[in-house]
Amino acid sequence: MSFRGVRKVFRWRTSRVRGDTVKGAIFHRRRVKRGPKIEEFVAIDHLDLEVEPGEALGVIGPNGSGKSTLLKLAGGILRPTTGEVSVDGRVTALIELGAGFHPEITGRENVVINGMLLGLSRREIEQRMDEIIAFADLGPFIDQPVKTYSSGMYVRLGFAVAVAVQPDILLIDEVLAVGDEAFTRRGLDRLARLRQQGVTMVLVSHDLDLVAQFADRVLYLDSGKAVAVGSPDAVVARYRSDVAGSEVTDTGASHGVRVLEEGRRWGTGDVEILSVVLSSSGRELRLIPTGAPCTVHIRYRVQQTVDDFVFGISWRRIDGTHVGGHNTDMDGLEPRRLGVDGEMRCRYETLDLAPGAYQLDVAIHRKDGLAFDYWCDVARVRVTSSVDWPGVWAPEHRWDGDGPEWE
Repeated sequence: MSFRGVRKVFRWRTSRVRGDTVKGAIFHRRRVKRGPKIEEFVAIDHLDLEVEPGEALGVIGPNGSGKSTLLKLAGGILRPTTGEVSVDGRVTALIELGAGFHPEITGRENVVINGMLLGLSRREIEQRMDEIIAFADLGPFIDQPVKTYSSGMYVRLGFAVAVAVQPDILLIDEVLAVGDEAFTRRGLDRLARLRQQGVTMVLVSHDLDLVAQFADRVLYLDSGKAVAVGSPDAVVARYRSDVAGSEVTDTGASHGVRVLEEGRRWGTGDVEILSVVLSSSGRELRLIPTGAPCTVHIRYRVQQTVDDFVFGISWRRIDGTHVGGHNTDMDGLEPRRLGVDGEMRCRYETLDLAPGAYQLDVAIHRKDGLAFDYWCDVARVRVTSSVDWPGVWAPEHRWDGDGPEWE
């Protein structure tokens, strides 16, 4: 799926003024002669985006940023004003679940009709009917008119039909936010299973933790423009920082969030990261054997004293795979005052990583997410071993057993 130079503009006429109608022309002699005024709203502004097959893309941003419009363009519900949207494969959109349900007929009958609208044959629907009913958890209500359903029952049935289609591309717009805890759990499990089957997904949600856990990449939209696209943790952190920065009044920050390097570094500058280096056994190194001790040194400069601060580190492989992350707040360190330049160190007794190249994202921010300095890919290290193996975890271990004989 791809967006190339896509722009979507909504246009409408403003309300008429006196004299613009026949009645107005008769009763108001001073008619203002002017053409109708056209208002425009740019929902998507020159977006270029590639979503690889099998990838899960999260889309975040404030209300009115263009997230739902993007999904509707991908689903063919809307056409772009300019540019091109290319989609290859069967698409199912979890946008307005149950929008096509007829209130006067039963849930079972609506399943058949909606399944056929989504591209299934009647035979395929009948084969999947028991699975759909079980997932929707409607019990005897499946044979009652849909007008008797609660909003939760309505959504569960719409979701069950949509995911039963086995799409190539699944578009998801906040549908898990409207159900109860049990439905959310079942829905997430079904989406995880579809991901294992290689279904391409685009998820729009205000649940930033869900997006960070679910997506391979995240797109941050604002006013229809792509602010950032990249690793989930970094883009979610950027969005949280922007939200917190927009709410700053007299909270101690000297200015709003500035982008220091597009897609890589941003912050208010109240505290500045000077450098990040790694050491092992007292020596600064960029090549460290697996299992060796390791320390990350974060050197910083204080431009303005703060009493709300968190130091954080995120480890990723060069291919973008998230390895792990931690910060001083999660580890129980309560901030008191940061007023002088210095160095913060994170120590690892053993660096239990598989051999390969890794990069570090380092941040100093407030507890609410406002970044003083968030620097992606600020340092790199290669972990070495005499033996190569897949994955990222390399714990100390040993083998023993009863029966096998070894040299």
